Amino acid sequence: MKDEKYWETQLPEPHILDGIAKGTQLIRPPDGGPKAHGAVGRGPFGQLTLMGLLQMVSLGERLKEELQHIHHHSDDEDDSQFINKGRLFTKDKPLHPSRVKVMSTDFPRTIQSVQALLTGMFTDEEHDAPIDIDLQHTNTYFIPDPQPRQSTEQLRLESHLAQRPHLLEKEEELKHLAYRVTNELEEHLGEGAEGVSFGIGEEKEDTKEKQPLSWAQLAELLVCLQSRDLLPSSLSKEDVKTVTNHVAWRWFENLRHPVLAKAAMWRFADRLVDSLERKVNEGVTHHDNSMETATEDKFAEEPWLCLFSAHDSTLIGLLCILQLEMPSVWPEYGSALKVELIQEEEDDKVVQHWVRFSLNGQVLRCLWLPDNDGKPSALVPLEKLADMIHDEHRLYEDDEESELKYSWRDGQLTEH
Repeated sequence: MKDEKYWETQLPEPHILDGIAKGTQLIRPPDGGPKAHGAVGRGPFGQLTLMGLLQMVSLGERLKEELQHIHHHSDDEDDSQFINKGRLFTKDKPLHPSRVKVMSTDFPRTIQSVQALLTGMFTDEEHDAPIDIDLQHTNTYFIPDPQPRQSTEQLRLESHLAQRPHLLEKEEELKHLAYRVTNELEEHLGEGAEGVSFGIGEEKEDTKEKQPLSWAQLAELLVCLQSRDLLPSSLSKEDVKTVTNHVAWRWFENLRHPVLAKAAMWRFADRLVDSLERKVNEGVTHHDNSMETATEDKFAEEPWLCLFSAHDSTLIGLLCILQLEMPSVWPEYGSALKVELIQEEEDDKVVQHWVRFSLNGQVLRCLWLPDNDGKPSALVPLEKLADMIHDEHRLYEDDEESELKYSWRDGQLTEH
């Protein structure tokens, strides 16, 4: 944007950033930080604003309230099927930094976002030791469109899927809107706007013709301008809605294809499932073909709560690879996808472990695994979820010969 001075005034003061960073420690790999991503931004752009910081503090406070159970006598009358009303932390095992693990992409705004969230979640008195924020290599697999991609095959697969007839038809239908919005924003754009390229299937072609900004860029710009009543009078709220809805539809339409979903998000999804499985198997070890309970001295406790700070595109990628119901709109700033591990017991014996997903408090059902009535399931058995993550997938050319084009197997994308 041109008006850098205005946007600089929207950023938190340095002493505020120092305050939220207090009690945290950034962990980067020995070789330093990652290659800069096109969406990192420069100057004041791509930074967390004061408005965003306050949103994240508020989110931390809400999560703390959702996660903690403080017993009251009235709880005895609650007929809930869940112990402690389904809250993760109790008076005996309270929410504490020692029970939390934090990872983030290495973007200033995502680091500051999780620092602000932790500020809302914990008081200064609870920071008896720094909370590590692990940034190691997360830019390579926490987002579906890393630069460079996890493999060159992924980029070609994105391009292939973007050429499907129904997508091309939709692009042609909205082409005039992309050009019109780009032109209307031109007087607001700084020198670097046209050099930015990011988004699934939105890599710019090498052409001398003037092209509109990418849909992802247009959505970001319009949402930021509208949030501060700076939208040009020639652009309406309906224009903003159309652009953001199209971005969501476009990303979902590409990423929901299981081959691309696995290529883009498998490493992250596999890590999530592995964390759940480790928590289930915590304190159990194999010995002489029998099972014995390990002592606390042998095993460090797995974290009760894992916080991953990433991007709206990360949420979309996870919704797609986990085959969850799709929200009708692009996730708003300050959104949270909650992944809950639920242990079912009967007569003091563990019967099953379930996983439940919710986005901003709305439970999302899994489309891959129907329940007994044939409807999408709100609870997914953990072992079934693991099977789903490791399933193989194939993409065939859409012609009479049905030639195999791409395949996903054993964590590897192959172009045929």
